[in-house]
Amino acid sequence: MLDERFDENTLDESIWNRCHWWDKGGCTIATNNELEWYMPEQAKIANGILNLTAEDRRVYDSEGKPFDYASGMVTTGPPAYDKPAKFAFTYGKVEVRLKMPAGRGLWPAIWMLPASTEPVPEVDLLELLGHKPGILRMRMHPKNDAERSLGHKYAVPGGYTLTDGWHTVGLDWTPGRLKFFLDGKQVWQLDDERVPDEPMYLVMNLAVGGDFPGNPDESTVFPATMSIDHVRILKND
Repeated sequence: MLDERFDENTLDESIWNRCHWWDKGGCTIATNNELEWYMPEQAKIANGILNLTAEDRRVYDSEGKPFDYASGMVTTGPPAYDKPAKFAFTYGKVEVRLKMPAGRGLWPAIWMLPASTEPVPEVDLLELLGHKPGILRMRMHPKNDAERSLGHKYAVPGGYTLTDGWHTVGLDWTPGRLKFFLDGKQVWQLDDERVPDEPMYLVMNLAVGGDFPGNPDESTVFPATMSIDHVRILKND
């Protein structure tokens, strides 16, 4: 079981990394044409809250390539290609309480990846496009990446948005089934033989720009922060 409340002043490095396993003093996902370079100092704990902060400032990767934005992420996965995941599980329940920023080009996400370091299967508990903050996006990418992924969009009722205050997202993962939750309410169920059946780890990040959300514009406010109050994972394996 993982019950992380971020009560310490520093991130517990026995559980969390501040980059993907291809970390070279920072990282990004180039295949999405994202504009951020994830840097360790952009993931900080203050007053029991983990803050992943995106800033509008020019930074450079280890080869000198420029990125227009610095941002933050954390993962319980492998710290390097040849290292095991710090916390992975097969089947169980996930709960994350968080607060997200609005703004064009901002792309907060909570997702799971294989402990094997393969890119699929992938389960997206939450994706938010900052210019469409009233829609929760959930998706499963199957192990065969040539097959179509399955997804669902949930429109938050009552004129509210996911950037209004704190929200809790959840996942109940059992053999052949994924149940997705928002604030304790089930909002999607996926029954499919391609539901992952292997150890996976958690990723939480605030991406900026790229093919999916589009790029920030003059209306986007920086710094922008994705705040996480707690993470709970109850393993069934």
